[in-house]
Amino acid sequence: MTMESSKKKGAVVLIVALLAISSLILVFRYPTGMEGVRVAVYNDRGAMPSSATALLNMFLWMNAEANYVNSTEIQQGVLDEYDIVVFPGGSSFDYHTYLGTIGRSAVRNFITGGGSYFGICGGSVFGTNSYLGLFNGYASGSVNGSGTKVIPMIVNTDSTGPDLSNEPSTYEILYWNSGYFYSSNATYMSTVIPIILYTQNNEPGMIACRYGNGTVFLSYPHPEYEENGVLDGTDLFDYHNDPDSEWNLLLKVSLWLVQASE
Repeated sequence: MTMESSKKKGAVVLIVALLAISSLILVFRYPTGMEGVRVAVYNDRGAMPSSATALLNMFLWMNAEANYVNSTEIQQGVLDEYDIVVFPGGSSFDYHTYLGTIGRSAVRNFITGGGSYFGICGGSVFGTNSYLGLFNGYASGSVNGSGTKVIPMIVNTDSTGPDLSNEPSTYEILYWNSGYFYSSNATYMSTVIPIILYTQNNEPGMIACRYGNGTVFLSYPHPEYEENGVLDGTDLFDYHNDPDSEWNLLLKVSLWLVQASE
């Protein structure tokens, strides 16, 4: 056997061993509490494909049963088969347009009846009074200038909703022209749970609240991307250096969404 063929054989053995280890990790993953939770990730007109991909992979990482759905399926009642509906980063106006009156009503009725809503960036704006009205308030304009960057944000470790007491005090999170959530109704706003706040103004960039018998999570920044990893299935923002992952925080948020729904 030549040295070159020996090296090739060694490389093949190494690849097979790594694949076997990866398979074992997938099979013997620790329980998360999300087992059996059914998650519908909207991936149709208006949705940013990389955000939808990252969110699908994140919920699969949580051990949830996650699938893509489209506007037609939502209009036809597919959300009856799910516990959480996810609207990724994208165009809130397109979500509004292509879901139509029937689709928008289906989403609202799903949350009112005890389902959960999980919105990122355009998906979070879609959940405000500008569109669905799941959050009785609005999203502001950009807090920290234009473009994409990784910025430090404050964790509300005293959250009265998701238990964030063991989370770090800050996370480095992908910002993309992101704003915060506000309401002119101070009494209502006192019932809204801040999850993550901006260091610039202490306003919430991520919130959780209730709507009817259901629950709502809105995030204007993009915690779904793993800029320094491959688990999200996209390399779109891998040029940014993000030293931490927000997926564990989002796992705690997702558990609260399901557990707090009636």
